[in-house]
Amino acid sequence: MVPKHIEVLPFFKSLSQEERGFFEKNQKILTFQEGDLIYTPAKGSLGMVQVLKGAVRAYLISEEGKKATIFRLREGEFCMLTMSCAMSQITFDVEVEACEDCQLLLLPTEVFASVEQQNIYVKNFSLELMMERMSSLVEAVQQMMFLNLEQRLASYILDESSQRKSDTLYLTQEQIAENIGSAREAVSRTLKRMKEKKLISVGRGCIQILDKKGLYSLL
Repeated sequence: MVPKHIEVLPFFKSLSQEERGFFEKNQKILTFQEGDLIYTPAKGSLGMVQVLKGAVRAYLISEEGKKATIFRLREGEFCMLTMSCAMSQITFDVEVEACEDCQLLLLPTEVFASVEQQNIYVKNFSLELMMERMSSLVEAVQQMMFLNLEQRLASYILDESSQRKSDTLYLTQEQIAENIGSAREAVSRTLKRMKEKKLISVGRGCIQILDKKGLYSLL
């Protein structure tokens, strides 16, 4: 019997019985704790992953060691973590880490590639996925170039609130800084200004949204 998480793959119905059995036999379930490094180019290809539980983030690292998040993946979302992925053509290093305790479904690179070469539906899925991730990269760069820090911070807080379905966010200033590509000190000053405007309240490792309309007005 094919496991449920294989059945929900977008291209599952377009796989032959042989291909389904091949994926079932070679699939892996990986478990990571918050902060664990999942992928780095130095470790080579990983494969196609789907987040079963938790969340992960991918970020760029500059020569100075500064991190900037380019996208986050939550439950049910996919990514190709391979050296042939379009992301690997970027000058910066790209790493992926667990931003929550998480569980991933992995189809190793050689396993996924062997079916991809034979099945046009799997190939199309792979190409669409890479284009989606490149779009996320472009959007992240645009935000860093064209939005000021207050706008980027407001956008991030609102996005996190929407994703978590809560107006209370348990995030450290260091986590926020890495996610929006800024320095912790600058984030701290901007949060203080937002607090003075009564848009948010700030506690140790916690942000409470007080005026969501006010945050939206900053964008």
